[in-house]
Amino acid sequence: MRVVCSLLHPDDLATVVARDYDLVVPVTARLLQRGFNDTYLVTDGTGARRVLRVYTHDKYWLRSDSDLLFELELLEHLAAAGIGVAQPSRRTTGELAGRLDAPEGNRFYALFDFAPGRPGSERPMTLDELRALGAQVARLHDAMDAFEPTRGRYHLDAAILLDMPLAAIDAHRAPDDPHYAEIEAVAGKLKILLAELDPDPAGYGPIHADIHDDNIYVTSAGEFVFFDFDHCGYGWRAYDLVSRYPQPQATPDDWQRWTAYIDSYEGLRPLSTDERRALPAFAACRALWDIGDWLQAAPRIGTRWRADRLCRHVLDRVRPRLADLGW
Repeated sequence: MRVVCSLLHPDDLATVVARDYDLVVPVTARLLQRGFNDTYLVTDGTGARRVLRVYTHDKYWLRSDSDLLFELELLEHLAAAGIGVAQPSRRTTGELAGRLDAPEGNRFYALFDFAPGRPGSERPMTLDELRALGAQVARLHDAMDAFEPTRGRYHLDAAILLDMPLAAIDAHRAPDDPHYAEIEAVAGKLKILLAELDPDPAGYGPIHADIHDDNIYVTSAGEFVFFDFDHCGYGWRAYDLVSRYPQPQATPDDWQRWTAYIDSYEGLRPLSTDERRALPAFAACRALWDIGDWLQAAPRIGTRWRADRLCRHVLDRVRPRLADLGW
């Protein structure tokens, strides 16, 4: 019997952590959540908390351990630059990650600082908080400009943002769904737009790629801590902004909140005219990518969408962005 994704026992993982990291024993672990990775809360003998991530085997965007180490080295760089991130700990051997032999194959693991503060999704951010967040994302990108990686990493290009979700949607849709042809046509137009986009040199580089409120903590001092860089890679900096782009059926208040965020970002890192014009297109790409990303994980976590409704759901999320493009 083949195994798609095993669930490793927290007591055994606690033993591994106590062996591999310089922590005060006894060390305990408990499962926090399953998803694209398995995440555990680790507590040492002093009561200090950390987070253990056990990476899922065989992800479509991780080709080798080099890709994984790019993420962890980037986090070390950002922490050294004064950016609030959940920094990885090095093992006593000096390595940033370890490897476990699981039933489905090798699974890597890494230990991170516990992010202080409250989840950004706990309540809607105020306009002042959104302005502060926009400025901090600009500082994050500034710090990424100075990152000199020793490892390779994937690019969030048309192949990842458009071809991947198209293939995933095609594999999960009802065979006779008439709406799939429209999704293909939309993806084709978006691909042309991306090919024509020519940002200035600062407009493309390492990005977080998944900055949403569940991946941000806000401290009591109003500072931001970014975590879950699992999808980080090379991409358009403008794409990194559109996780906050107003959702379908957005209200005037939603647009005011977006304006506060994006204007604050541009106060430190102005976007080119092409980048600003492309923001709705990037929002459409993100909507497609997000669904494709979940569908890629379906063998491990299941799928939430019925096959006969999948394409309509995709179009409900993408069409409003096309209207913002004037299409």
